[in-house]
Amino acid sequence: MVRMLLLSIAFSVVTACGDDGGSPGDAAIDAARSITAYTGEVVDWDESDTAFCGVFGAKLTVHTDATRTATTNPNGRFNLMINAGASTQIDVVPPTAVSQCASGIGLYQLPGIMIIGDAVLATGKPSSYRMIGSERISPFFAGLGSTAYDTSKAIVFVHIEGTPAVAALTGTHDTPVAWSGAAWAKSNLGVDVVFPNVVPGPVGVSLQDLPNGIGATMVPAVAGTITYVTLVDPT
Repeated sequence: MVRMLLLSIAFSVVTACGDDGGSPGDAAIDAARSITAYTGEVVDWDESDTAFCGVFGAKLTVHTDATRTATTNPNGRFNLMINAGASTQIDVVPPTAVSQCASGIGLYQLPGIMIIGDAVLATGKPSSYRMIGSERISPFFAGLGSTAYDTSKAIVFVHIEGTPAVAALTGTHDTPVAWSGAAWAKSNLGVDVVFPNVVPGPVGVSLQDLPNGIGATMVPAVAGTITYVTLVDPT
């Protein structure tokens, strides 16, 4: 979100607290251990700039390294060290407590998968994602005249940094809905674009008609799970 001033800071992890000058192989070892600070936020599904509501207590863990973990702050923000690479998967476990700022939505129960790569991190742009309460899911889709959420299918959530743009998703899915910055509507143009009832399997995410869009990638669509990805519109 534009209100956030987040930095992605990359640095190398040295093999010891001190540097004795090292050997020729030290640089290669350090490069292999390069890590990046991944920062962002998780907020409520209907959060807005005028009604801020972060998700407190969601747990993020690097899929390939359970020692790399973080928990979202009361404002929903997180800071997690990840391995630098073309694509990193982060598993997201929702909090067990009710929201501190959104009422009548039930518990956040859908687990998540964040996919983040070096191309997006290098832009310095933040990731901003949303969780939906268990009692909010049905009225949300019904209120938009959309097909009811199918728990045997997946949800793919695309956050777009920069100018709101049209998101595209390969594979089979129902009509997308988008957050304009003020309201949800049936659309694939917005700040956040949600593709519901995605048939599980690998799917491609990109910015439609924007070949210079940053972050286009393949992501896993998993039944009963929200897959989160950030794309950057540089225009």
